[in-house]
Amino acid sequence: MKDKNKQKYLILDFGLVLGKPKTGNWFITSNFYEIIGKNKIDLKRLNVLFNKYNKNISKKIITKEEEYEAFKEFYFNVMNELKIVKNTEEISKKLAKDFVYNEDKYIMYDDVFDFLREQSSKTTLILLSDNWPCVYGILKKWNIYNFFSKIYISSEYAELKKDGKFFDYAINDFNIRQNEAIFIDDNPDLLEVANTKLLRPILMDREDKFNQFDKYKRITKLEEVNL
Repeated sequence: MKDKNKQKYLILDFGLVLGKPKTGNWFITSNFYEIIGKNKIDLKRLNVLFNKYNKNISKKIITKEEEYEAFKEFYFNVMNELKIVKNTEEISKKLAKDFVYNEDKYIMYDDVFDFLREQSSKTTLILLSDNWPCVYGILKKWNIYNFFSKIYISSEYAELKKDGKFFDYAINDFNIRQNEAIFIDDNPDLLEVANTKLLRPILMDREDKFNQFDKYKRITKLEEVNL
């Protein structure tokens, strides 16, 4: 029997660790431009509005139906302020549907499946992600859902990693002690939060953007974790 006191835990973020959006932007859906009927758009302005109305999708959301309603309001506010479409309500419904129900909107990195399959037999894998219910379907589609002992999605707890408390659910559920768990994320700021929770932070830098970062271990692919 495995000694629980020596058990290793690996806590993984989703975005830019396991997968990335096909469009390069998490809120620009796969069929975004086709739905709005435009080939070009002011991306800087669009991102400003995405951030402005982020509160609409940062509340407690448990079901896909709730997610759809939240994103419908989110896209309605964004499109209404952009003033580039005539039927804002109809467009917002289509965008919300494309975001919530399109399971082809993200791309899994090539090294993910084999790494998780190998580690799942000897390591307790936990997913801790600022995300929404739609990600469950994507994990299942990628055939990696069952590799995780537990999956924590922020919207189900109305918490975000940056606030710290979200980490506590996994730490308490698994009785994780100091330095027993590695936490991998693409955001250096969230590594600082994880460090305060006595986790061992590792920066995932898939695109080699932080090559001067040396506060914590930095990796560009999962096999570099060295568990």
